Amino acid sequence: MKNFKEYLSENKKQYNFKVKVAGDFSSEQEKKMKACLEKYSVGGFKKVGKTPIQSLPLDFPQVKNCEVSIFEVTLDYPTTPFELTEFLSSELKIGKQNLVVRNPNEPGEMYQEPTEKREGALLNDSEYKEAENHKFEDFYGDKYNSQFIKELNNLLKLERKARGEQIPESETVKYNTDSEPNTKSVLKIAEDPRK
Repeated sequence: MKNFKEYLSENKKQYNFKVKVAGDFSSEQEKKMKACLEKYSVGGFKKVGKTPIQSLPLDFPQVKNCEVSIFEVTLDYPTTPFELTEFLSSELKIGKQNLVVRNPNEPGEMYQEPTEKREGALLNDSEYKEAENHKFEDFYGDKYNSQFIKELNNLLKLERKARGEQIPESETVKYNTDSEPNTKSVLKIAEDPRK
């Protein structure tokens, strides 16, 4: 049987971040940033690149006409983007308006990832090659509706059970008209007034 230390060493998790710095960022500052991040046990540190000078860089609404240096950082110690921003801003003496730390799985970061360029209009493809292969039965139709109703009934039974109500085990009445009191019409047959 494994002891706790073995389980802990097998369950090593790493935390990925993207650090973006607007403005001039020298190689000495890069080294200092990597040294500062050793507090969180750096698993990986890589400079992804530098953007060209932009009038309004993305992620930096208060900064104008500068380039942005982007770094991918992998840490072994858990932390948050906010905590890293505060820490790096104070250690590197960079204003918070010039430093952004993001999680690479954020929607804004995933949106910025380069995508493959396609040729021609998407609607010209009659076979819809880019669409995922979904079965229509999973989203609509009689089979989907019956599964949906079955699931709703199960949830209703669970709620009734939680409230302490008694749930009948077998349902003999399938429709409202199958029970004896419901076989007669609500309307009385009118007697002929001429008689």
